Amino acid sequence: MLLMAAAIPVGMHVALWASCLLALASLVAMVAGRHVGNPSLLRGHRWGLLLIVGYWVLLLISMLWTTDYATGWDILKLKAVLLIFSLSFLLTDTGWITPKLLSGVGYAFLAAMTGVFLYYSGVAVGKMIGGASLGSVTGNTFDPRHHAYTAIYLAVALAFIYNELHDRWSEMHRWLRAVMIAVVPLLILYIIIVNSRAGMLMLYIIEAVCVVHFALTLRRWRWAALMAVLLAGYTFGMEKALPTHQERVVETIADLTSDEPSDARVDINGGSLDAVKKQPLIGYGVGDYRRCLVDQYDENGWEYGVGAEFNAHNQYMETMLSVGAIGLLLFLAMGAWPLWQAWRGRSKTLWLILLLTFIVAFNLLFESMLERQMGLLFIGPLLVVMTLTVSCEENKFGQLPKK
Repeated sequence: MLLMAAAIPVGMHVALWASCLLALASLVAMVAGRHVGNPSLLRGHRWGLLLIVGYWVLLLISMLWTTDYATGWDILKLKAVLLIFSLSFLLTDTGWITPKLLSGVGYAFLAAMTGVFLYYSGVAVGKMIGGASLGSVTGNTFDPRHHAYTAIYLAVALAFIYNELHDRWSEMHRWLRAVMIAVVPLLILYIIIVNSRAGMLMLYIIEAVCVVHFALTLRRWRWAALMAVLLAGYTFGMEKALPTHQERVVETIADLTSDEPSDARVDINGGSLDAVKKQPLIGYGVGDYRRCLVDQYDENGWEYGVGAEFNAHNQYMETMLSVGAIGLLLFLAMGAWPLWQAWRGRSKTLWLILLLTFIVAFNLLFESMLERQMGLLFIGPLLVVMTLTVSCEENKFGQLPKK
């Protein structure tokens, strides 16, 4: 788990091998212990993991109405990460996983993200010394990875920082507090520099959630107001320093009400909706939905539908295309289950789960993140950990805090 957390921001291949090692370790634990099942889990957490397994099984069942079996099996193998993680926690005892270990996983991920930012910053400064402009070293030239995935990594890292500072402030060393606070503006700057519209919109909403939490839970209104002013001022200042980034957000909002949108993403979403309407209940099957989506682009007369395989750029729409409304309901239940458990159990992690659920749900509106390895290897484990974190408040999974 620590290896995965440190590898996801740096190299997907290492993260993939780490997930395979986790599956292997679970298998060895079952054989050595001669026991199948996780006695540390409560019924609610078992159901949460079973929903994730059920989603993958539904994708498998959709092969019954798929004609392109080769593509279908490739997609199922790609999404096997969801199955691997769920079964690893369902079938073997996870009593060894403590809150401190999960905190260590968070710190490993945060350290990796900060290190990656400092590395790319050094590269960008080197280019500017060589004569490049500030604008030319931002966006995809700053971080070659897809900006939407980088943004969701950064948003989760910010949520982790807020939760750590909120929960552990009194027991933290002063130097650690200072480092955590200093990292916040770096991560915010990272989101702005990579030019992610979803990321920049997320910043303001995350800020609002944190301020409300700070004010209503802790009753520290002055500190909440100060935090709001500082973060709003910082993000506003960065937007002014890089005005093209601000223009992208404004253009996106304008496109939503325009008859001739300038952003192809609006047409892509429209074409996806047209395709969904033709097969709303069970979808086209895991092997056929991409081809059917491209056919819809051709039918609508859009040039990017010729010889290309764009996805829906919206995970909810992508799920409807593959397994229809039935699959979408299961997918939504899978994502909302951790929040439901946190609220039902009056968990002290409620605000963290709320924030993480929002971050994932919001980003899935703009990208089909479960169609790529870099999304699956991050969101898959995150959903599993969110499902179990609610019960990891004393010493192990399956033990809720005493009332």
